Amino acid sequence: MASARHIPASSVDAPGVPFPSDRRTPLTWSTAAIVGGQTSTVLRWHSSAPRSPGRLRLFVACDVRDVRRVEAVSAGTGRPLGSFDIRYADCHQPYDLPLDTEAVRAVLDEGVRLTLAPEPATEPLWIFSGPEAPVERRPALLLVAEDPPAPAAALHRHLTSPASVQPFGWMEGCVLDALYDLHTTFPGDTRAETALRDHLAVYVHGTRLRYEDPRGRPANDRVYGIEATLPFAVVAKRDSRHPTLRLAVESWTARTDPHGCVKDAPTTAEGCYTVGYPMAVLAKATGDTRLREAAIRQLRVRRRRLTRDDDLYLRLLPDGSRVYRNWARAYAWYLLGLVRTLTELGDRPDTEDLWDEAARAARLAVSRRNAAGIWDCYLAEPATGAETCGSAGIAAALALGVEHGRFAADREGVVAQEAWEVLCDRLTPDGWLDGSSPSNKGGEELQRSGYRMLSGVGSGLLGQLGAALTRLGAVKDWTR
Repeated sequence: MASARHIPASSVDAPGVPFPSDRRTPLTWSTAAIVGGQTSTVLRWHSSAPRSPGRLRLFVACDVRDVRRVEAVSAGTGRPLGSFDIRYADCHQPYDLPLDTEAVRAVLDEGVRLTLAPEPATEPLWIFSGPEAPVERRPALLLVAEDPPAPAAALHRHLTSPASVQPFGWMEGCVLDALYDLHTTFPGDTRAETALRDHLAVYVHGTRLRYEDPRGRPANDRVYGIEATLPFAVVAKRDSRHPTLRLAVESWTARTDPHGCVKDAPTTAEGCYTVGYPMAVLAKATGDTRLREAAIRQLRVRRRRLTRDDDLYLRLLPDGSRVYRNWARAYAWYLLGLVRTLTELGDRPDTEDLWDEAARAARLAVSRRNAAGIWDCYLAEPATGAETCGSAGIAAALALGVEHGRFAADREGVVAQEAWEVLCDRLTPDGWLDGSSPSNKGGEELQRSGYRMLSGVGSGLLGQLGAALTRLGAVKDWTR
């Protein structure tokens, strides 16, 4: 069965603007600048592909901390094709522009001229171009296949390909967990294991770690913050003696406050998943009781600092204020962190209170689903709109809790399965999860605005959910 057809641009003619000297692109992949004014970036295709509806896709190649709008017209006749609405984008973030058949014909015949709207941004927007950038990251036309795969099969193909690579840290960690789960759930299928090796090879070079922090600055052989240690969970599962693991342990030690909480400036729910969980994996693999105790502390201190009655907050700020109340992704990080960490630590009396907390948070999440069967960007606030990435994370945690025998199959299990069915309908033909709110660096106003985009993190979380439901027997093999 054919998947969506990707046709990368044959040439990218861009202005010769120097890339910011204090930043770096992944693996020195080539980039192109899109600027404003009279200067355009022109994409051209030399393809005899059939004319059919599709989408034009671009990938952002450098962190964006504002709002950009890219206008697209056909390069020959100047036919308006539409615009890309880009807000606070991370590196590797894709954006799609839907095209009808006539627009696709114009693109293939004439090419595309891209210009950055002068307001509100004035700095160039950087996109991956080629030829060093992999095909999956170049500007491309995606044409609808005559016989497209089932959405879940498209998700599996996406996850087990280079197309699913995310920035190192919490984003790539969500995908690595999905790949590890798929590898162990379908042991006879080598695609996930191959993809897992390929993903790690992007960032881990022998004993060295090479990547960029969220602002695009080189961060070789160091950990930029607590969100960056999530990938080490999979590294430790594969090799508990890998030399890069010391970077995670040293970072945790350096960022531990007097109460034993590993944090940056604020205390965040992410730390349940990005710190507590990899700590627990390493503790289990090495038998290190101090790491085990530290992993438990990450969960307990966050329960104390981030929950108030039936509310969960993403962050406790240094001034004592709490923000992002009942944000969907805060629930995802909190629940995933609890369930995955406690599962790694094993069932012992010293963690029963935390399993009770996980069950309490799961019941609250279940009670706050929206009418569609998933979760709004802020739970039980329908005006903020359904949000797929956080929903995938919450549902994955519910399914994992059922698998471990801690949540009810006829309640949390059913909710997780229903969420899977809803979320699969939100996948693009090539497996990206649509309908996610953007990075939270745009603040709560942007989160509440209804703005949505494609999410590689969401695809990873949905892959974790699908793997867990498969092991539970709740869904059939969805990888074909």
